[in-house]
Amino acid sequence: MKKLLYYLDDEKMLCDLFKEIFESEKMEVSTFTKSDEFLEAIKLRTPDLCFIDFRLPGENGEVVASRLETSIPKYLVTGDIDYTGSDYFIKVFNKPIQIPIIKEEINKYL
Repeated sequence: MKKLLYYLDDEKMLCDLFKEIFESEKMEVSTFTKSDEFLEAIKLRTPDLCFIDFRLPGENGEVVASRLETSIPKYLVTGDIDYTGSDYFIKVFNKPIQIPIIKEEINKYL
């Protein structure tokens, strides 16, 4: 059975790229550009892993993460190099994302 990964980023191009790179026969990737759609999707189907952008319209990624069950593993993706992280996230990845590092983390976690 495929693992489910959700990626939330307000930049559609980054969502498309993330899906293209990380979707495989072992991994299903769903992307979202709006936090409300992301949160609704989680109510319908809980992902195995989430990647959440920090800078989102309205509320930031940390606020979005605070609305999720603590059992859902979450990673933060940010271009804000001063962000030190929070207890909501397993790890923080800086943009531009380093594909080999994220692949390694996904494989390690799942």
